[in-house]
Amino acid sequence: MRRFGKVTKNRWLFAAFAFALVTLSSCQKDDDNGVFQVSAVRALNAVPGSDQLDLGLNDSWLNYDLQTEQIEDFAYRDTLPYKRAWPGIRVVRVFEGGNITNSGLLAQENVQFYPGQFYSIYVVGREDDVELMVTEDDLSAPGEGKAKIRFINLSPDAPALDFGIEGAGDAVMVTDQQFKEVSDFVAIDSGEAYTFNFKEHSNGKLVHTFEFTPKEGLIYTIWVRGLFENEGNAELKLGHDIIVH
Repeated sequence: MRRFGKVTKNRWLFAAFAFALVTLSSCQKDDDNGVFQVSAVRALNAVPGSDQLDLGLNDSWLNYDLQTEQIEDFAYRDTLPYKRAWPGIRVVRVFEGGNITNSGLLAQENVQFYPGQFYSIYVVGREDDVELMVTEDDLSAPGEGKAKIRFINLSPDAPALDFGIEGAGDAVMVTDQQFKEVSDFVAIDSGEAYTFNFKEHSNGKLVHTFEFTPKEGLIYTIWVRGLFENEGNAELKLGHDIIVH
């Protein structure tokens, strides 16, 4: 989901340091009229129950659009689209919403971005123990009549999970996936209705199921959200969301 909010005076510090990160173009001219490739990065807030967060990349802000002067919402389950990022080692930082000082810093990692590559940043864990993880995204075309999927277990208290796909065509299985583990992208037949089953690896107990029909040519990340032990809070119930790359 993607929502926007106007910059207000109490967030002047955020706006002062922000600069536009527009949608990725494959290359850009340098001062000598040469051509060099940039990287691209998107982000997901997977911290169950978290409110608005601010995501920094060096001194830029992935959830701020200078052109529209709008702050993109980045609360639990919110995603940010791919945006341009300069290659090299970049400092990724996540802050409490509206507090980009040291007191609001929740997590920080140095990440290497390579030219021409696509990346996803995942803000994960619990509200009192936020972590960062990064994946390199293979956005090569799935092939005629195919789609690509991968699985990520982002439930901080879930046990190791097995992911099974039932339906027409070949089944895809991912087994014994722990928290923060990510599978490779796998091509499957598109246009077919599949039943996806999440099971506990240790005992085969079904913990979540849903139906999904992937579309031809699209690339998906299916991620496990919520808490295994959610104490009846429907908003934090173990489930899934799907990112379309």
